Amino acid sequence: MSDAPLKLLILGTGPLACAAFDAIAGGAVAEGAPGGLKVLMFIDTGDGAMVGEEVMGLRVQGGLGDLPRLKIQGAQAAFPACEDPEQRAKALEAAGKVKYRLISLKHPSAIISAGATVGEGGFIGPLAVIGAGAKVGKGVNIGAGVIIESGATVGDGSSIGAGAIIGPGAKVAGGTAVGLGEVVS
Repeated sequence: MSDAPLKLLILGTGPLACAAFDAIAGGAVAEGAPGGLKVLMFIDTGDGAMVGEEVMGLRVQGGLGDLPRLKIQGAQAAFPACEDPEQRAKALEAAGKVKYRLISLKHPSAIISAGATVGEGGFIGPLAVIGAGAKVGKGVNIGAGVIIESGATVGDGSSIGAGAIIGPGAKVAGGTAVGLGEVVS
């Protein structure tokens, strides 16, 4: 494996995209990227209104339809940074069709049990804790301070708001948005 940074597209332009960019700048852990990550640009995953605008000092360079061209131009990986579960599912599908490597980001202060399973393309925010035997699906956004207890399951494309607690053995269906501070038992 190379120690060169992996060239990354952030798919989204909203708060989660900004949090991902900030986490990368702050040393977020990305599995399988020993040389770190280099964010090339943000991609508009919505109606295209953000194309040409600036987010976190970088220009938004296109939409999901531009992913094949950007891959040819050297982009290697993608991070789906959409708050809306439907939009995130679209971004995951588009990146998968072009065979981008999907990156998961883990804030350095997050704690994940060695016995937990976490799918690709997700974000684990600061101070989040994922317990032993917990199963977190693909493309899941886990906010700051979230606790996912042992044996809990969170389905693909879900969004868990900051401070939420997913109790032991609880199940969150795919595509579900769990609100700030909500408790699921």
